[in-house]
Amino acid sequence: MAARIGGQAVGIAAETGSARIFRQLGRLDQTLASAATEDGVAEFRASLDRIVLHPA
Repeated sequence: MAARIGGQAVGIAAETGSARIFRQLGRLDQTLASAATEDGVAEFRASLDRIVLHPA
C-alpha cells in the first residue's frame, strides 16, 4: 500500500518539483529498501530513481 501511494506521490513531485515531497519520498524509499521484493516496491523505487536521476 505504501509503495502504491508513494508511486502516486512521485508523479506529483515530478509535476510540482516540491522539495518537501521529495524529502518524504526519500524517507519512504529508505523504509521500503528492505522490502524490495514486495509487490509494487521495485516499481516505486524505479519511478523515484527516474525523476531524481533522470528528470525529464
